[in-house]
Amino acid sequence: MLKNNGNFREYVMSMFCRGFVVCCMLILSACGGSSSTSPSSSSSSSSSSSSSGTVANGNIVLPDDFPEGAVDDLPALNLFTDDSSPVVSKEDYVTGTFSLSDGSPELTEGTLRIRGRGNSTWDWPKKPYKLKLDDSTPLLGMPKSKNWVLLANYADKTLIRNDIAFMFSRSLEMEYTPRSQHIEVWMNGEYQGVYQLVEHIRIDNDRVDIHEMEVTDTTPETISGGYMLEIDFRMSDEYCQGPASAWDPVCVAGVNTDREDTLCLDSNYGMAPFCLDEPETLLEPEWSAQREYIENYFANTEAALFGENFSDPDIGYAAYLDVESTINYYLINELFKNPDGATASAYLTKKRDDKLFFGPIWDFDLSLGNAGYGGIGATYGWLTRSGTWFARLFEDPAFEAKVKARWQELKAEGKFELIFMYAEARANWLQAPQRRNFNLWQIFYWEEWYTRVILGSYDLEVEEMIRWQRARYNWMDAQFSN
Repeated sequence: MLKNNGNFREYVMSMFCRGFVVCCMLILSACGGSSSTSPSSSSSSSSSSSSSGTVANGNIVLPDDFPEGAVDDLPALNLFTDDSSPVVSKEDYVTGTFSLSDGSPELTEGTLRIRGRGNSTWDWPKKPYKLKLDDSTPLLGMPKSKNWVLLANYADKTLIRNDIAFMFSRSLEMEYTPRSQHIEVWMNGEYQGVYQLVEHIRIDNDRVDIHEMEVTDTTPETISGGYMLEIDFRMSDEYCQGPASAWDPVCVAGVNTDREDTLCLDSNYGMAPFCLDEPETLLEPEWSAQREYIENYFANTEAALFGENFSDPDIGYAAYLDVESTINYYLINELFKNPDGATASAYLTKKRDDKLFFGPIWDFDLSLGNAGYGGIGATYGWLTRSGTWFARLFEDPAFEAKVKARWQELKAEGKFELIFMYAEARANWLQAPQRRNFNLWQIFYWEEWYTRVILGSYDLEVEEMIRWQRARYNWMDAQFSN
């Protein structure tokens, strides 16, 4: 019996939709789709831009990396720390070696440093990690880099919520979406479960492709970019004056010590701080010109957005914000009801001689109906729009009209149905590896604040996620079709 899974009528409808999707996939397979049990041929690697693929179910275009069949084994990442030292810190790296096999005879090997990462996720039993390879290396078809992330997806009992969000972001043609691969990880010979190997978000030609600032970039053109910002409520002064003061080590005597090393731009209109990820040196004296530039640009953006002429396309918010990326970012986070959307792990870039762009997206493990706090589990109601910047944008009828038009465009292109087809296919693809993962990490584990329901099996978790997301889509479609 499903526990706390909402309206029975919604559930019945979800089962109908599930059957419809399965039929579509069977038809696709009969028309030339093939099943594969090879990890390399069923790769989950992702392009940072939209790719063409097979047309299925009328006008739905399946991406080239659409999962087919089921895999027996995922690519295997073996990590060995020097002297088998445990990884116990988010700040201090441990040195070691790695070998990565995709099922072919050849291994990708090298030396690296590894540390913990994440905020709440670091405190959970299955740990996420940051990898820094000593040599820039391509991994599993993804462009070479030294910097990689291992997402544990511990709170997500489907293991695929981040993957679904990345796929949808690419289908909306966001400028950059992190590529990823599902893998299985061993640490010093001990099995750690299914992880998601993901590109670390950073400025690079193959990642966030904007100019990397130099301290000498002080001319009117060069000083204008690029900057990468991250909205994060944990970086506010008030954060360490609340409950976090009792448990978060960054809080010392009520002071948020993270702000001592990072330039944060505080909103005058209720948004969480916008902090500079890159350049990360803006608090140093020699970077004062760039610091003053981005502080003024941010202040001018808020003044335009909340000013009397905010809807004027020449002097209002559109003079400072890229509207297209803002709409796409909004729709992704609102559709999946992401509790971190526009409050944490929310990235923006300021391009050279250009505007503020929203993206890339990040951190969707508590989305798609997973979070069990603050009423987020309801399929109705706005969430991302409650952020003051977005609430203000929707006061402009022209912005709301563009959002509705974009929604209808995506609907006509089958982008929303692709979500459900992809979720079904990816969950089926992971059937064997997920069993090994949940033999180690109990699927019954319950933490009410971050997990809305616990259903006791992988298939039921996937079904409930799809049922919830279908109901969420239907509610939003009714709003945007009015």
